[in-house]
Amino acid sequence: MNIVINGVDFKISDEDKNLSLLEFCYKNQIEILALCYLLCGVNSGKCGLCRVEITQNDGTSNDRISKIKPACLVSLEDGLNVVTDSQKLKDMQTKAVVKLLEKHDFSCAQCYRKTNCEFLNIVQKTRAKTANPYKADPAKIYSGPTLTIDSNKCVLCARCVSTCAAKTRTKSVEISQTDFGRAVRPAGDSGFEASNCLLCGQCVASCPVAALQETSHIAKVARALENNSLHTVAAIAPAVRTALGELFRLPRGTDVTAKIYTALRTLGFKSVFDLNFAADLTIMEEAAELVERIRNKGPFPLFTSCCPAWIRQVENYFPELKPNVSTVKSPQQIYGASAKSYFSEKNKIAKENIFTVSIVPCTAKKFEADRAGMVNDNVRNIDAVLTTRELAELLGRQKIRLPKLEDGSADKLMGEYSGAGGLFGVTGGVMEAAIRTAKDTLTGLNEPVIDYCAIRGFKGIKESEVKIGQTVLKIAVVDGAANLFDFVESGQIKNYHFIEVMACEAGCIGGGGQPHISAKDQLLGDWKKQRASVLYSQDEKSIIRKCHENPEIKLIYSSFFEKPLSAKAHKYLHYEYK
Repeated sequence: MNIVINGVDFKISDEDKNLSLLEFCYKNQIEILALCYLLCGVNSGKCGLCRVEITQNDGTSNDRISKIKPACLVSLEDGLNVVTDSQKLKDMQTKAVVKLLEKHDFSCAQCYRKTNCEFLNIVQKTRAKTANPYKADPAKIYSGPTLTIDSNKCVLCARCVSTCAAKTRTKSVEISQTDFGRAVRPAGDSGFEASNCLLCGQCVASCPVAALQETSHIAKVARALENNSLHTVAAIAPAVRTALGELFRLPRGTDVTAKIYTALRTLGFKSVFDLNFAADLTIMEEAAELVERIRNKGPFPLFTSCCPAWIRQVENYFPELKPNVSTVKSPQQIYGASAKSYFSEKNKIAKENIFTVSIVPCTAKKFEADRAGMVNDNVRNIDAVLTTRELAELLGRQKIRLPKLEDGSADKLMGEYSGAGGLFGVTGGVMEAAIRTAKDTLTGLNEPVIDYCAIRGFKGIKESEVKIGQTVLKIAVVDGAANLFDFVESGQIKNYHFIEVMACEAGCIGGGGQPHISAKDQLLGDWKKQRASVLYSQDEKSIIRKCHENPEIKLIYSSFFEKPLSAKAHKYLHYEYK
């Protein structure tokens, strides 16, 4: 198959034959402007920006006809002759951008997307201007506890709607008629939290502008940092260190762990911990649960519980699975509960004066932190939740340049972690960490560390078997909420002993609170491998690669929790979803 683009001949390979014309041009560095395109291929032809001029046979004669078509809707066919850069097309693009500008709040200087807004990039390239600038209306902003929609900035590209349908299958976002016209709204307009939405934030991640975003906790954190009577504590999740550097123009896959510790101290946090420590603690409890079920021959399967969007999926769509979900809290909640009990006691700081901040790649963590039962000793486990993007914004406001900072370290008691704990940030990692500890517990031996490659990678459903002594465990890893629907509907769940579920594709590294990746970069780059490489590299280089070998984990049990699944551990580290 051969086609011509702007007078240049291209031979279409078997690898590329199923691409759209837009995708083929992207791969071959031929610029075409687009705003509504998504890699998942379910949202096309809405923005009107990617139009090209197509010349081909009319199908009934030898005559050739010329048409203007959206490149995202054009399939590659032999003999296709394409023009992408004529003045006629440029004028049409500029006109389309001007129309969007007349409906868009163009207050870019105050917008958190100003450095990576796809629409702003298009405006700059077309040099489009409008004589009728849009005036923002506060009534057009919907804000819930977890997610916010600013219709003043929305370009109605429908990416969020298509992403939700494709990646979660919940269809929790829709474009509906409102008092001020068509607008993106939670399905049913009951609010995201009251709906069946997973709150995973994939709609936010797909938004090309700042119309969809997490409901910010930055002001709450800033007030706490200014309050000298509070002992402010921060901890970063595994996936944050894989991606924060992207917002400071570092190459994707740069490990910025040590610089984040310094950044948090520069912001004024009095103690800096790491959620990887809490991940180790999570595994101690969850592996103990698994071992207990193996010894009691059930009930199976046991599901992991650290992903709050997956928990929402269970509650809203598969309530019959609740008894199979581990009662262990997520690392975020375990960190908060431990900081306000163990850390409080050891340092003689009143738990009421400890203000816990978690820094995570996830929007659903905001909902999880606010759950009614996430309280111990009459204080909430977590006081504020910042996404990776929010941390970058907070650092930017304080003019703290992450790449310029010296490397730092986490504080003792809750800062040391194993390589296994860090794997929580990537799909399959919770399973891998749990198996390493469960295996040693069941055999009573110090088994060699094995990289469980069968459950690594980004396939939607990964399955394997693990032999522990005389027991063969059947395990599965579900990568993405949409795949969980398929998995449940297959009826195969009953065949497994242990199942990990992450609602976001690739796990937390692909969370809804992570730095945005443009549709073009998703097509051309390998962001999943790049981000995951940070966590796999830390694990490989770590002296401690099993959660139960972490000295600080040994200390917290010997001096506070006694042992996994103890009464005290259940009080602080477990939560039963009812």
